[in-house]
Amino acid sequence: YMHSVAVCALMIALARQLGLEEALVREAGMAGLLHDLGKAMMPNEVLNKPGKLTDAEFAIMKSHPAEGHRLLVEGGTASDITRDVCLHHHEKVAGGGYPEGLKGDEISLMAKMGAVCDVYDAITSNRPYKSGWDPAESIRRMSEWKGHFEERVFQAFVKSIGIYPTG
Repeated sequence: YMHSVAVCALMIALARQLGLEEALVREAGMAGLLHDLGKAMMPNEVLNKPGKLTDAEFAIMKSHPAEGHRLLVEGGTASDITRDVCLHHHEKVAGGGYPEGLKGDEISLMAKMGAVCDVYDAITSNRPYKSGWDPAESIRRMSEWKGHFEERVFQAFVKSIGIYPTG
C-alpha cells in the first residue's frame, strides 16, 4: 500500500516536471497507484519472503505485471495508460526487462516514468529483508545503471525530487 501511494506521488511530481498537461498528470498518478495490482495475485509466502527468491519464486513474481494488467482489463474501467504502466513498468530501455522484453521506443513514456519511480521507491524503502538505501546514494547508483532508464526521464526525475532528496 505505502509503495503504491509513494509511486503515485512520484509519478505526479515527475509528470509535472516533464510539463505534461494536467489530465496526463492525473493519469500518471492513477497509473502509479495501480502499477503493482498484480502483486495481489502472488502467493503470500513468495510475496513476503524475507530472503532472496529462488529462480522459481522469481519467475512467479515476474508474472505480477501481466496479472495486474489482466485484472485491470477485466475491471473494465482503467485507462489505457494505467493498464500500460501496470504491464510494462519492469521493461528496460536497452531491453532485458519483463514481461515482453521491450526496448527503446517500444516502451511508452508513462511506462518509462513508472520504471524510474517504482525502482526509486523500492530501493529507498525499508523492507523486512533489507534496509532501504540512502536517497542520494540511490540516485547515484541508479544513474550508473546504463540501459535501465531513459536518460531524459531519469534526469527529469532527479530534478523532481532534488539532487539532495529528503533523508
